[in-house]
Amino acid sequence: MIQTLVPEPVKGVARARRFGYALTPRALLLLVAGCLFTIPGFFHLHWVWMMAAWDALVLLLAAVETATLPGPAQITVERQFENSPVLGEPTRITLEITQNSNKILELWVTDALHRALDPMPATQRLVAYPRDAVRATIECTPNTRGDVMAGEVFLRYRGALRLGERWAAADLKQRIRVYPPMERSPEDTQLYLLRIRQIALEKRRLRLRGLGREFESLREYQPGDEMRNIAWPATARRGKPITREFTTERSQQVWIVIDAGRLSRTAFEMRKRVQNPGPRNGTLGQAQGGLWGTQREANPGPKIGTWGTQGSVDSDQNLVLTVTQLDLASGAAVGLAQAVMQAGDKAGLLVYGRGIQQQLLPAAGAGHLRQFVDSLSQVRAELSESNHPGAAARLKHLQRRRGLILWITELADSARRPEVVDAAADLARRHLVLMVVLGHPELQQLAAREPEDVEQMFVSTAAMEVMERRREVLALLRAQGVLVVETTPGTVKADAINEYLEVKARGLV
Repeated sequence: MIQTLVPEPVKGVARARRFGYALTPRALLLLVAGCLFTIPGFFHLHWVWMMAAWDALVLLLAAVETATLPGPAQITVERQFENSPVLGEPTRITLEITQNSNKILELWVTDALHRALDPMPATQRLVAYPRDAVRATIECTPNTRGDVMAGEVFLRYRGALRLGERWAAADLKQRIRVYPPMERSPEDTQLYLLRIRQIALEKRRLRLRGLGREFESLREYQPGDEMRNIAWPATARRGKPITREFTTERSQQVWIVIDAGRLSRTAFEMRKRVQNPGPRNGTLGQAQGGLWGTQREANPGPKIGTWGTQGSVDSDQNLVLTVTQLDLASGAAVGLAQAVMQAGDKAGLLVYGRGIQQQLLPAAGAGHLRQFVDSLSQVRAELSESNHPGAAARLKHLQRRRGLILWITELADSARRPEVVDAAADLARRHLVLMVVLGHPELQQLAAREPEDVEQMFVSTAAMEVMERRREVLALLRAQGVLVVETTPGTVKADAINEYLEVKARGLV
């Protein structure tokens, strides 16, 4: 699936930039060296004319070299993405430059990527031989989901004397889509697959014929069979009554619902171990290991709104990225959709704020998973509270028969009962609702610590009050028949998949 999400290569011919000629540092150094002639010029005037002649010679050689350099139209540049841009994962980009002149050129290449891909574009030095492609590799770590624009590629090139250079740019602007985290460790993937196969075997043993509305087989009509189950085409072919036999539905419809309201803007600094990060030569070191969010910084404090430090590597060789709660929920939704489809069920998507942002009817297959990931990459956190009753009403309209609703949200701290409680209770009358509630471990730490002064006492008391109201809301949800799992932003994906498999194993839907 990842390969189908790789952006298309873009190729273009370089064009001259305005005032696209310049002197190189070597030429400037030689011009400054000519000023040394002024020292004897204090004693003999003809040395001043020697200085002027020297500078004129340097400028003439630079002008001749610049004039003989190939034009920008003889240079072609192609940008290729070697893997899909995924939030928090290293993305490798290759720039291929080909020049059709008969000269050997010294090139400096800068790719003006969007700051969501690379906050600090680096310049790389290359040597381009005639009609021979030369490649520059860039590694970056995307820090924002959604569509971003990759800009132009800027070139500077010189000849053998390295006195004058030309500036050019290749228009390689293209829209790049950054996807939510889709990686799962091989150990987790094997564990989930083994559990899914075990559940499938148990379901096959318990399969009952004659119940449900999923077609099983054809057989001869027997007294007592319902007339609506007669297969009239088969009856006409065989010349005797044939009836259809049904079994219980094995493929369930699972809706993954994500709250993209105000609380989803909460940001966290997530860490990821890297191996051999190496120096940044226009690139970030390649990160390896688990997903973002598997570790959380001690007492980071939630941040509302914008991104913090992006793509930095600290002294412990930990790659730090600031991600929002919605980013983590989107990554969990991708993992859930993969697990749902591997288990033989159909996955649907509903992302909502004040209105419905994204909606996908339940389906299965690689094409549907591609649409699923595309939809999640475009969701955005809103500034206002979410319309939970509106989302519940839309789900009731879209899902007529009983299904599983996996609802990823956060409970707002309010003196009155949150709207999401009434919305979930309304859905629980017809469907099985599994609510994945995101929590904040720092609140538990503040509530459990022993205060040392009056200010800390007030903070701890406020934290205990928030936790108590939260427990009351969760108890109310469970009393309404809603399954509730409390998790943290760093473990939301694993907890959500495990709870889904538990529901699947118990046959609650």
